[in-house]
Amino acid sequence: MIRRIALLIKCTVIFSSLILATTGAGAEDLPGSDVFVIGQHAYLAGGSRGLYVVDIRPANPKQVAVVQTPGEANGVFAAGSFAYVAAGSAGLQIIGIRNPASPSIIGSVDTPGNARNVVVFGNYACVADARAGLQIINIRNAERPRIMASIDTPGEAYHVHVAANHAYVADGKGGLQIINIRRPAEPRIVASVRAPREARAVHVISDHAYVADYSNGIHAIDISNPDRPRVVGSVDTPGEAQGIYPLYNLLVVADGTRGLQLLNIRDPKSLRIVAAYATPGESRNVYGLASKAFVAGLGFGLGVFEVIDRSSLNTPGHFLY
Repeated sequence: MIRRIALLIKCTVIFSSLILATTGAGAEDLPGSDVFVIGQHAYLAGGSRGLYVVDIRPANPKQVAVVQTPGEANGVFAAGSFAYVAAGSAGLQIIGIRNPASPSIIGSVDTPGNARNVVVFGNYACVADARAGLQIINIRNAERPRIMASIDTPGEAYHVHVAANHAYVADGKGGLQIINIRRPAEPRIVASVRAPREARAVHVISDHAYVADYSNGIHAIDISNPDRPRVVGSVDTPGEAQGIYPLYNLLVVADGTRGLQLLNIRDPKSLRIVAAYATPGESRNVYGLASKAFVAGLGFGLGVFEVIDRSSLNTPGHFLY
């Protein structure tokens, strides 16, 4: 018990005292919806303002470019020389970022729904397309992407994560939908797990999928057999869980009006909050890299936080409790 209390105190101090910086958009607040980091830059989906490119090397992150996208930039995934933006009513926008200071849209494809999130695997992009379910898009030719397949889901697809041959979709009131995409042109739903509130985000770590269930916190789901998933652990969070990302044996949760929550997920059956931080506005999504959490949110755009004391790290991939 003493060790646990010490950990809570230590994490809280680290979390609150090592906020690095935030970046906004001039006189008005930047509506950060999602963030993805690759190399020395963070790519921030800024809603109606498009995609922001931020240099994260300095102590104070510096905006180096912005691309006005049609539709609202809701989600972003970056790989190689491209940033893929889920742009609401404008579908998928593909932006060349070979030179991050001079990005430009090079290709796009409309989707039947409201594109909210995107993830890339190989020559394909999976787009969570709200009421239109999941769209699988061939991006082999970035200038001419095309929809390969669509599969309707019972709820509203908010977020998607791809692991192995499956796409895991946070489907709002439809809970978690597990879709076999071994044949991208022939996706099929193989299982689902009910979410008591509204599944907003999902991230797969090894044999478990973690689902952000908005006002009902986080659920850990055993997916060792994707055809027979089962909930093995849950923990409520004080806010509205909307985005999640793992760091070592921790899960950083973008918890809406209650900022960030840091969860111990070493034992998925016994999830627990070990630290928290109140962000300047509503946190929407989070990306983890090394010991830092990059947070997209309303009212502050992008926040960068040091959430792990690197002196407490042992071998890579393990956090010492």
